[in-house]
Amino acid sequence: MSSEYQNQSAPVDLLARAVHWSLLIGLVLSGVLMCVGLAVSISRHEHAPELPPPHFAKLLHLAIGGDGPALLEIGILLLLFTPIVRVMVLAIGWGVRRDGRMALVALTVLVLLTISLVLGAG
Repeated sequence: MSSEYQNQSAPVDLLARAVHWSLLIGLVLSGVLMCVGLAVSISRHEHAPELPPPHFAKLLHLAIGGDGPALLEIGILLLLFTPIVRVMVLAIGWGVRRDGRMALVALTVLVLLTISLVLGAG
């Protein structure tokens, strides 16, 4: 294999690894938070409140205090944001590789995701 070919494929491998690790870390962290939240909720007989969830700062404060439903909700939020992080990693990776077309596609997806989050949360 020529060194020219290896140099061209190295950024692809780095980008693939970055995407892999971003997805794996998001999945593992969200899974741990949800399992801990479920265990705490069951052990304390806690139920999720009927009201809409509090703002993220309060939710984080509750989770740090060991509130089971808050831990579950943060785990779910982390799981939902994991694909968004993946698109961000791809946009940065393609930008570094100077693949303008793919970076533009990733940025467009990020803009659409942001609009849908803002409209959905509003």
